[in-house]
Amino acid sequence: MPGLFITATDTEVGKTVITGAIAAALKARGYNVGVMKPLASGGVASQDGRLVAEDATFLMRAVGIGESERQAVNPLCLVPALTPAVAAVESGITIDIGNLLAACRETIRRHELTLIEGVGGIAAPLWEDYLVADMIADLKLPAVVVARRNLGTINHTVLTVEYARQRGIAVAGVIINNWVEEEAGILEQSNLAYIARLTGLPVLGKFPHARDIDVPAGKTGNLSALAERHLHMAEIIRMMKEGSV
Repeated sequence: MPGLFITATDTEVGKTVITGAIAAALKARGYNVGVMKPLASGGVASQDGRLVAEDATFLMRAVGIGESERQAVNPLCLVPALTPAVAAVESGITIDIGNLLAACRETIRRHELTLIEGVGGIAAPLWEDYLVADMIADLKLPAVVVARRNLGTINHTVLTVEYARQRGIAVAGVIINNWVEEEAGILEQSNLAYIARLTGLPVLGKFPHARDIDVPAGKTGNLSALAERHLHMAEIIRMMKEGSV
């Protein structure tokens, strides 16, 4: 399948920003790009009173998708800011994983290239014992792991990659988010070196902190230009087209 699944070492690492940046760059290159956030929790009320996911809103704005497509981008949005499996139980909702997978496959079918963003880390429960890793494996998409730059990221990244490999998931590489070049010292540089050394994966980019990018506020800044400058877009596109690493 021509796509890529964006996961991370933990929650609040920056999956949405990276997904939006890659998608915006693909659109600027002329691709018919699809974006999805199949499940989201912590939904907020929109101005017209509808429950919406801020992550989905950000992705839609990144590629210029209108409100009429929100359901296709984010089929299920839950109110509690909890892992989806728990948020669904708290909301009295049964999650139909089959329907979510079908929606993902339909988006992939309709677009030249598709980016699907997970929730939390790779072992976050989506429903009962069904994890993010299960969704990646069922969709048969290569995955990119978004990681932090700070202390502890070597451990978190290596564990995430190794777990993905145990589940038969092809990991394309790692992207470091919120990179601040002028502050990158021995800690940050050694993190990069050890992540590459211990995982055997390429670091596909170091995405910078940008003040004009704000997911909750829906501010997308210049995502496309930043992706082209700081991510290895040619390699990312190759892996998306080939569906493998």
